[in-house]
Amino acid sequence: MIILENILMALQSLKTNPLRSVLTLTGIAVGIGAVLYVVILGNITQQRINDRLESLGSNVLLIRPGYSHMRGVRTAQNVINLKWDEAKEIKTTSDVIIAAVPRYTGQGVAEFKDQNWSTRVTGTTPEYETVNNDHPIEGRFFSEDELNRRARVCLLGATVHEKLFGNHSPIGESIIINSKRFTVIGLLGAKGESWHNPDDVVFVPLTTAQERLYGVDYLSSILAQMRSADDYDESLFDIETILRRNHRLRSDDENDFRVRRQDLFLSAVQETNQEIANFIIIIALVSLIVGGIGIANVMLVTVTERTREIGLRRAIGAKKFHILTQFLVEAVILGIIGGILGTVGCMGFNYFFTGNGLSIPLNWVGYSFIICSGIGSIAGLYPAFQAANKNVIDALRYE
Repeated sequence: MIILENILMALQSLKTNPLRSVLTLTGIAVGIGAVLYVVILGNITQQRINDRLESLGSNVLLIRPGYSHMRGVRTAQNVINLKWDEAKEIKTTSDVIIAAVPRYTGQGVAEFKDQNWSTRVTGTTPEYETVNNDHPIEGRFFSEDELNRRARVCLLGATVHEKLFGNHSPIGESIIINSKRFTVIGLLGAKGESWHNPDDVVFVPLTTAQERLYGVDYLSSILAQMRSADDYDESLFDIETILRRNHRLRSDDENDFRVRRQDLFLSAVQETNQEIANFIIIIALVSLIVGGIGIANVMLVTVTERTREIGLRRAIGAKKFHILTQFLVEAVILGIIGGILGTVGCMGFNYFFTGNGLSIPLNWVGYSFIICSGIGSIAGLYPAFQAANKNVIDALRYE
């Protein structure tokens, strides 16, 4: 009953000085809103990275040509040394590599009616769909028969689809790639941004890319799928043994190729993103502390303004505990209302500006109210003690 009475008195006090109350609540609201928004952005980024990791396929090694050297200095050019036969040999020779998918990537211009778009064109084999976990959301992947026939069929990434077709289905339509006509047989789902746009690509059979489009017999990369993550060392040994032998490298020569796990790069990005998010949360918590200082300041002013009221309450029988509770509850109420405003504001901002709906991590909403209550309690503790310890006679004489 006493707590309810104190809550009502606290709300009445807020109404008495609306401008001061609004300014104080704004400090808390901005702080808690910033904390929640950073958490939301962190969760969104984490989900996107997880989706991208999943789309890379499980336990996949990326083999790329090494860099060329001129007079002992590394240049930006890649060595041309990976062949399709080497991908086949890696798969058939190694006991721990279950698939080796060759890829060749070049630049191309895709055209449909009056629309055209410069994009990457990647030639590969049907195994790519399984190894890289890249399944069409509409249509199908090309077949072994189409690979053997050098068929002019293609699958579009989400960006290319949007640029050429807008919202219309591309399946069965004919497009021009580097002056050659292709039939669209599949559409890939959007993966989102990463270090390059994985949606800005057109997939064609490897034989078609090498012989019909670019006239090459080498590869840009090979995707080697391990049996499990524990087989990394053995897989790396097998790959190095095969490629070093085929490339006639001496024992003291460096590898003229590079091997890395696809998921390690994004895992590093994931860890960095978490560190940045934690740093920003700390900055946002500083603004909460500033809001707490604002509450303490307001409560000190309130205690001074209500000195006579404190004296009257003590004169008619109120104990120090009652006065302490009154002002402490008032400070906590300020913190909680500020937290509510910050949460609602964050939800609104998230809905209208980022398009991610009104969702907020419920655990962080709980943490926010605990933080706000704690800040209110700490900020109101000293003013409440000051109020409780005022001399009754001096308080009654206060003008």
